[in-house]
Amino acid sequence: MACPLLNPMLMRRITIYAVVLALAGGAVALGIDLLVETDEERIEKVLDEIRSAAATSDADRLVPLLDLDGDGFQIDVGADHDRFAADDVELLQERLSDATDWMRDASLRLESPTIEIDGGRAHAYFRLVLRRDGDPDQSIPVDLALRRVGDDWRATRFRALAGASAHAARR
Repeated sequence: MACPLLNPMLMRRITIYAVVLALAGGAVALGIDLLVETDEERIEKVLDEIRSAAATSDADRLVPLLDLDGDGFQIDVGADHDRFAADDVELLQERLSDATDWMRDASLRLESPTIEIDGGRAHAYFRLVLRRDGDPDQSIPVDLALRRVGDDWRATRFRALAGASAHAARR
């Protein structure tokens, strides 16, 4: 009597099912990987949202990206240092409006972003490049410190790193 497991038809079916299961498992693993957003991707989205809000002079879109409840939000430009907490939202919006109004007639881009993550803290280093018709590009090196808040990242400090360019940013 022949062993039923050695039946070539049965073996072919088992092989087909095994291949289908392996492919399905790989597809599920790939799908999960594509659905799970990394911290670096989340920070890149924050940077893009900040750039977009600044480029359209929309200070109201910037405030939710800032950490006003935790550490507060600090702006360091040259010798000027300002810190804002949750109670300072109106003053912060006023300052952000002034800054975004100054950028209104310029195109704005972020160049060479580098992101360093250490647990619940991160730094994004990039060049903020402003271009106005008829003027040379202004390039301002920036260190943006961030803190993880749940699944999101919020900016805790904006620091312009170059003195001359930083003063130009305050015009």
